[in-house]
Amino acid sequence: MHFKKIYFLLIFIFYSVFIFSENLKDSPNLIEGSLKNGLHYYILKNEKPENRATLNLVVKSGSLNENDDQQGLAHLLEHMAFNGTTKYKKNDLIKYLQSLGLDFGGDLNAYTSFGETVYKLQIPTSSEDLNKGIEVLREWASEITLDPKAIDDEKSVVLEEWRLRQGLVQRIGDLQKKAIFGNSRYFYRFPIGTPEHIKNASSKLLKDYYIKWYTPKNMAVIAVGDFNPTEVENIIKKYFDYTTPDTFTERPVYKVGDNFKKSTTVFTDPELTGVSLDFITHGANFPINTMENLKKYLTLELLNGIINTQISIMAKEPNTPIIAGESYSYNIGNYDRFYGVSLNLREDNILAGIKNSYSLIKYFATNKISNDSLNLEKEDYINTLKNFVVNEKSITNNTYVDMIKDRYLLGDTFLNPQKELELTESLISKITPTDIENAAKTLYNPNLVVFLTAPKKDNLIVPSSEEINKLINEIRNSKENSLNIISQSPILEKPNLTKGNIVSTKNEKDYTIFTLSNGIEVYFKNTNFDKDKIYIRLFKEEGSSTDDYNNYLNSLLASYLVSNSSVGNISTDNMDVFMKGKNFSVTPYINDYEQGFLINSNLKDLDTSLDFFRLMISNPQIDKTLFTNIIAQLKDDVKNRKNSPKALYKDKISEVISQNNPRRKPLSIEDLDKINSSSTLNIFKEKFSNFNNYKLILVGSLSKEEAIDKINKYFSSLPSKVENKTAISLDIKHPKNILKEEVTKGIDKKSTVTLIYPYEGTYSNNDRIMYTASAKILDMILIEEIREKLGGVYSIYSIPNLESYNYGENDLRILFSTKVDRTEEITEATKKVVNDFVNGKISKRKIDDIIKNYQLTYETSMKKNQFWFQYLYKKSFVPNYEILTPNQYTSFINYENMVKFLKEAINTNNYIQITLLPEGED
Repeated sequence: MHFKKIYFLLIFIFYSVFIFSENLKDSPNLIEGSLKNGLHYYILKNEKPENRATLNLVVKSGSLNENDDQQGLAHLLEHMAFNGTTKYKKNDLIKYLQSLGLDFGGDLNAYTSFGETVYKLQIPTSSEDLNKGIEVLREWASEITLDPKAIDDEKSVVLEEWRLRQGLVQRIGDLQKKAIFGNSRYFYRFPIGTPEHIKNASSKLLKDYYIKWYTPKNMAVIAVGDFNPTEVENIIKKYFDYTTPDTFTERPVYKVGDNFKKSTTVFTDPELTGVSLDFITHGANFPINTMENLKKYLTLELLNGIINTQISIMAKEPNTPIIAGESYSYNIGNYDRFYGVSLNLREDNILAGIKNSYSLIKYFATNKISNDSLNLEKEDYINTLKNFVVNEKSITNNTYVDMIKDRYLLGDTFLNPQKELELTESLISKITPTDIENAAKTLYNPNLVVFLTAPKKDNLIVPSSEEINKLINEIRNSKENSLNIISQSPILEKPNLTKGNIVSTKNEKDYTIFTLSNGIEVYFKNTNFDKDKIYIRLFKEEGSSTDDYNNYLNSLLASYLVSNSSVGNISTDNMDVFMKGKNFSVTPYINDYEQGFLINSNLKDLDTSLDFFRLMISNPQIDKTLFTNIIAQLKDDVKNRKNSPKALYKDKISEVISQNNPRRKPLSIEDLDKINSSSTLNIFKEKFSNFNNYKLILVGSLSKEEAIDKINKYFSSLPSKVENKTAISLDIKHPKNILKEEVTKGIDKKSTVTLIYPYEGTYSNNDRIMYTASAKILDMILIEEIREKLGGVYSIYSIPNLESYNYGENDLRILFSTKVDRTEEITEATKKVVNDFVNGKISKRKIDDIIKNYQLTYETSMKKNQFWFQYLYKKSFVPNYEILTPNQYTSFINYENMVKFLKEAINTNNYIQITLLPEGED
């Protein structure tokens, strides 16, 4: 008997080892191959969006492979790919791609990281476009010309990109990099490089890097889209099956490894506006290519979900020192994985925040959670994945491209969603509380990096690194080890509903309008773009525009407080646990001119989401602890807001363009003292007790019969009585003529400029369309004239804002940052571009380009739920609101119409110029 037990135990162990070490198999849908020269390629057919493809050229080389004199050159080379190839001189490549209708920064882009450089294209899938797109990838792979003059021109753009990243984030980042990467190569090879190396870059240095690392054996082409895979494979072979000298060099192995060492860093800065805390540990990365590693990954995902839920619960406790936080893990390259918990803490008791959060980590690493708690998290994870699978047909190309990229770079297995669900369901059932405890030990590793940042001010007590280390040691040595974990998900009570009915139905071309017995007007469209998603918006034009200032202040917090307090029988404490395994959200809102609810759900949870919505309306509540915590947090934010140059700059812009309207100013302590829970609750009840003049937008995977059932059950019975309350204009006007203001704050050696041109016309549907089209062309010109010719900026762009519901607060804004001593030069050059633009300096080619782009985006937008959701929302209160067809757009967007519009819409002698400058600068 004893031998039998041993025999069966050995069989079990052998079977388990075999199963969990079994290699995962790539999806048979993925076509993988390699050419004689060593180039790898991956092809996947994906039908959504229709007639579109995403192409990537992935180079297995980034900043880690730079020599000492090449720092930043991998990134500069990426820039140079857009600045001249054998076939496309200088900026002709961007112009050519724009002529196909592609949007620079959106449809065509690139990035450089530690271990890879990736070039991206999104194109139509005609044979001609596929040939052109793959040919462009080939140009990047082997034909970048690296003209010395073009390199010198591009250096200034890259230096501005470097400058743009300087500031508070960079100061924190430099310390974090040192703490995490130690003396490893990662610390010394950040992709952006250094100004000195960028300035000294030569054509020879770039060519040396290019020839050495951009070899076919070191590259892959990824193609995902609605195309014939065989055709794409033949096109890849046509352009990439070339012969080249074999300069392939095996990439050295670079790891953080033992360079990650225990440390505690405390950083204070006068520009910080809050306290943040990070606990970070390190381990070996693992490719997700075996059953064992997939189980390990799933265990980490479950652990992160469990910790995140508990942090959310702790943030709602009375006098909590924790505002918010999250647990996470991520890899850097192939060999290193980092585990962390990041938190925002209250200023008044930082040590208590450290104690509570690290005690939380200790608890999960030294205790087994209950099966009930674990099963809740499993259900949540599985349901999210099921939702992904149900909507598989609407998964975007980019999602698959990223997965395939991980296949090539990291060795992960590429699983189709259905197979991933099957494997996950199989493995997740085997994950035990002991597995979670063991996974938590990675976070509880004594080789710990602690990183604390806080505002630098006289009255704030910030613990030293010694005090933090002492506290952590006390926690590790303490026998205290308890935590109140809610492990049972309550069942939501049912609201008491009475049915109304639909009194009229009107069938439009693309949607249906129902009028309900309580007066609510419903705009409904059934779609099959996503198989299991429903979007609902119930709203009324009114908002806080009808309220006095005190009620306006209370309305600012009303929606957040009610939606995060108890709903029906679900208490505030139980809310996070109740939401586990459910795919819905119910979000009330009150803004200047509108109030309403946004509800997103799948079919399974739709009734629960609507029950939740009705219970929130029938008996709204505000948790006293939540209210106290939020007010305390906001007061801290107000006190620290003046520390931030960005916040002060934003406030100045709002103050100037609104001419000091109190509703556009940041909240003050006096404002917060006028907010109380009873007034806030009363505002919510007042806004959502009478649904007269409300409208409902319903879009998604509901049949007309199902929609009518839900409408009758949940919306037609909402209370309604006749009243004439509607939105009124706050009469906020932009100032007239030329106005220039400056904000001097901070130590960043850069300036930021915002130019604002108020809209001069009278709103119309045609003006809205032309405003957006004009801004697209203006962006092209700004990039050519300011970025490429002057090299004074890295990013410069315009933001058009023209809608009827803005009640006159419409304008065109241009934003950029530059070197301080070039501020006036670049600003004046930008204004000259605008003047020339308004006066008709517009090339026909650019107009043709945006027309082509419109055709491409129109085709894909029309097959997205969000398009129809937004369209019906606007259509419901702007009856003549229309989206032009490509033919209508082509007829309307022409040189004559645009110039006529610009002269009426933009007055170049009426603008606001607001500049942010660092302190100590003249």
